[in-house]
Parts: sequence; structure tokens; C-alpha cells
Amino acid sequence: MKGFLHVDWARYFRFSFADLQGLVSRRSVILTLMAVLLYQTTGILYQALTLQLLRMTPQAVTEVKAPVVATVAREPLDGYRPVIDRNIFGTATKTIEEKQAENRPAQQPDITLLFDLRGTVAGDVKYGFAIIEEKGTKKQRLVKINDVVSGAKVVRIRRNALDVLVNDQERTLKIAERAEAPIVPPSARPGAGAPVAPVAAGGTITVNRAEISAALTDMGTMLRQAQVRPYFKGGAPDGFMITNIQPGSLYQRMGISNGDILQGVDGRRIKTADDMMSFLNTMKSASGMAVSLQRGGRPQTLNYQFR
Repeated sequence: MKGFLHVDWARYFRFSFADLQGLVSRRSVILTLMAVLLYQTTGILYQALTLQLLRMTPQAVTEVKAPVVATVAREPLDGYRPVIDRNIFGTATKTIEEKQAENRPAQQPDITLLFDLRGTVAGDVKYGFAIIEEKGTKKQRLVKINDVVSGAKVVRIRRNALDVLVNDQERTLKIAERAEAPIVPPSARPGAGAPVAPVAAGGTITVNRAEISAALTDMGTMLRQAQVRPYFKGGAPDGFMITNIQPGSLYQRMGISNGDILQGVDGRRIKTADDMMSFLNTMKSASGMAVSLQRGGRPQTLNYQFR
């Protein structure tokens, strides 16, 4: 029994360490030592980095408010009038009124001093137009509502008058050399008889080219030789009515009678101010034309030759 329980412990451990030394290679031991060394080194570096970041943390910045500067109310310009007027410091060269005048917007020239009104066709934006003439050069131009001339906006075209807006104020140009007369019906107008223009064979009316050129050189005179106004039928534009024709005028020489309604030229309808101006321009350059009109409620055609 005693022999059975007796163990040779020295021999056992010698065998175990010897066997362990054979099982564990030298490479494994080196790798294990390196792993332990790296782990320790990493911990040391992490602690050092944490300490450095704590040292670099910025301190809270205390906001410093700028001192409030008191605003001093300035005296109005008139309060310095005695100083400026007396020129105490010898620096003032302009009065208060002169400085205030410099700050005002530039005034537009008076259109009544620049242009003369030569003739009008009363009407709204689409149908009305007027002829104005520059006083210095005698150059004429056609204007319509909403046109701007020398800073003045045309706002209204009336019989023998033109209303313009200048610096938010209305001014009126009027034809001074012709007295305004009421519209006279054709039947009540004396001398509203047959045309005086010569009529050639075939019903063609011959008109002297020189007479047309002279009449159209001054478009205002052409408009003042009769009253021309838009004509409407059933609320729609249907030409221009000619009334108050002056004796010996171009209208009379062309065979146009009081109350005639011009409705077309060479197959083109006349409804607007632009159409009417096209009709007058055709007279300037064409050798002839055919004008369609209504006379006494019946359509007619007048054929012209310009020689």
C-alpha cells in the first residue's frame, strides 16, 4: 500500500518541464513578449496624448462689450444760418438757399416754349394723334398718347389742344391761330356742294402733285384745313369722318365733302391713327390711289391721279 502511493515527484516535474520546453518553440515566446511590450507601450502613449490635449484646451473667452457712444442730435441746417450768412470762419461760399436749390431735381423745360401745336385728331390711345413743330428748327413730328417729348408725357389729345404731364403737372398746348368752331352737320354747312377738282374720263380725279407736296409739307396745316375725328359704328372703329372743310383746301380740291367717312385706301382699311398716317404718306409718294368712303350712308370710291 505504501509502495503504491509513493510518487516520485521530482521525476514527474522534470518530465513535465522538459516536455513543455519541447512543445513551446522559441518563436512563440518572442511573439508573446513583443505583444506584451506593444500593449504596454500603447497604454503609455495614450496617457501622454490625453495629458497633452488637456493642456491645449482653450479657456472660456469673456465677451467684452464696446462702450455705448451717446448719439448727439444735430441741429437743423437753419440753426447754423447766422454762422453761414456772416461767414464767421471765412469758408462759406454759398447760401442755404443755393445749397437747397442744388439738391432739388432738375426742372424739365417748358414744352410750350419749345413746340407749337400744328394740328390734332382728337381720340384715345389708338385713334388720336397730333402734329407738333419745334420752334427753332420748324421740324414737325407726330405724337400719340403716352409718347414722351422733351420730358413731357402726352396724356390727352383733344380738338385743337394737346395735354401733357410735366413734373406731375398738366400743361396744355393749343392751336392759337385757329378759332375753335362747333361741329356742323353736313346739311347745315354752307358751300358743301360738289367737288371742285377736275374729273378726268372714267371718273378719275386729277390733282396737281405740287399742290399735294405743298399741303403735306406742313402736316399741321393739312389737319387744320378740316376737322378729322375717328368714326365708330356699333362701337367698332369704321374710319375717320371729315367735317368743317375749309373752302379752297386740299380736301375740297380732292372732291371730299363734309360728312364723308374715309374707310380705306388701295384696299387697306383705315381704322387707327397709324392707318390715317399711312394714307397721308401714300399721297406723298404714289402716282395715284383709290380711296373708299361713305357719303350719305352709301359706299363710294374716288380714284386719283397725281401729276
